[in-house]
Amino acid sequence: MYINITQDPPSDVVEIKRKYLRIIPYLLALIFSAILLALFLVFSDSAHGDLIENTALVLFVGPGLAFFYFAEKLHDHKMLSAKQEKEIEEFCQQDHDIAAYCAKVSALDRKLIKAEYDAFKSRIDEL
Repeated sequence: MYINITQDPPSDVVEIKRKYLRIIPYLLALIFSAILLALFLVFSDSAHGDLIENTALVLFVGPGLAFFYFAEKLHDHKMLSAKQEKEIEEFCQQDHDIAAYCAKVSALDRKLIKAEYDAFKSRIDEL
């Protein structure tokens, strides 16, 4: 997730996180069904072995890649630890743009997320 400190913070962070949390269980269910199909293929002698094998492969690879994509997106929406929150307080003292951004986030009644912390950290490294 790209965060621009000089602009207004995104207001739909919680909705995006909920969307990712709704998608991930479906992907895991598809991956689990692929594993079950593979186990069925191993323990039974089916006449449609090639079809079952290809179906299991498609059900495993496609949702597996999508799962890792959404899990990585969800990683950007993690809440911050106490140590990171203390670092942000120090960042606010060092840069007025970060302090203004934090004030805007507080006005939205939400907490900062990891993507914003990473943006703050890169901003401080540039200074």
